[in-house]
Amino acid sequence: MKRLLPATLLLTATLAQAQLRKPTLEETAAQRWTETNQDKVVGIAAGTPIILSEVRRQVEPIAGQARASAKSDAEFFATLARASQESLRSMADRQLVIAEFKAERGSLPAAYIDADIEETIRRDYAGDRNRFVASLRAAGMTPLSYRKFIEDRIIFDYMVGNIRRTATDVGPGRSKEFYEKNIDLFTRDEQVRFRQIAVTQGAAETAEAAALRAADWAEAAAHPERMGALLAKHKVAVPAGTKIETFADLAKLVSTDDYAARGGDAGWLSVSNLTERIVTTLRGLADQQVSAPLRFDIPGAKPVWFILRREGWRPRGAAPLSEPDVLAEVENRVRNVAMKEAVDEWLQGLRAKHHLQLDR
Repeated sequence: MKRLLPATLLLTATLAQAQLRKPTLEETAAQRWTETNQDKVVGIAAGTPIILSEVRRQVEPIAGQARASAKSDAEFFATLARASQESLRSMADRQLVIAEFKAERGSLPAAYIDADIEETIRRDYAGDRNRFVASLRAAGMTPLSYRKFIEDRIIFDYMVGNIRRTATDVGPGRSKEFYEKNIDLFTRDEQVRFRQIAVTQGAAETAEAAALRAADWAEAAAHPERMGALLAKHKVAVPAGTKIETFADLAKLVSTDDYAARGGDAGWLSVSNLTERIVTTLRGLADQQVSAPLRFDIPGAKPVWFILRREGWRPRGAAPLSEPDVLAEVENRVRNVAMKEAVDEWLQGLRAKHHLQLDR
């Protein structure tokens, strides 16, 4: 692979100086003139030149953040240099992918580009083509240059997507190997899963009456055979054809918190994120056992009662691969790694196949 004369240092220095001090109006005007009129080629990928200003536009958005987080000027310059090289490599790879598509398939049908542009106008500009064209002009683009941008994006996404799809199959052997090598990723805190029913005091209800109602719901949750009678006692209307037989059924009908629609299911939660009173209560229950109502007094508001049903307990440690959610996470991680490796290997082949020259 041949090299062009280095220009990345020029890019880095330009951005660095812009962040080290606020330029004067004259300096700003001079810099803009330089960027517009004294550009230079910093890379060639499959016959397509990559110019300095294109790389600069990619790096400029992160320059301010890099300046703020850098502990020294040297660190700042190094960060910009890395970002410049990464942007240059990324832009070159994109051109190689596009060249490969054209070598294999020719041109992209115009209908794909037209459909994408029309969808953008409909979605982002309420169908107003004049507003769309005005936004392009404000961004320094023409309809023709924007069309080229969309064409390149569709081609790149299509080609990379095809390579990724070849690496989506994840066998049990690879999942087990990844899990064992990265078991620290699947270590979790002590967790508990429970359901709850929240009882709030009604507008015309006394705290004593609300407490008795909460006690009745706890009784119904612990003894499902009594649900019908207790619901009738409190004149709770049950939708026709609906059976109220479980804690989840009761929670959906009478609970007043955000978990009601899920049958009161709070999911698996870290013990460290719960209040000591809740944790103590849940520790004292066996799985599927229901607690007595717990009253919580909230300053400036009416009291709330919670009825808890413990569903399970997990000790701190590595989550077993046999759990469906753990296996799904492992497979997803393995799949992401495989797709990245497949794309990287493919791009390496394209770099060797097509003409490529880059600055260093």
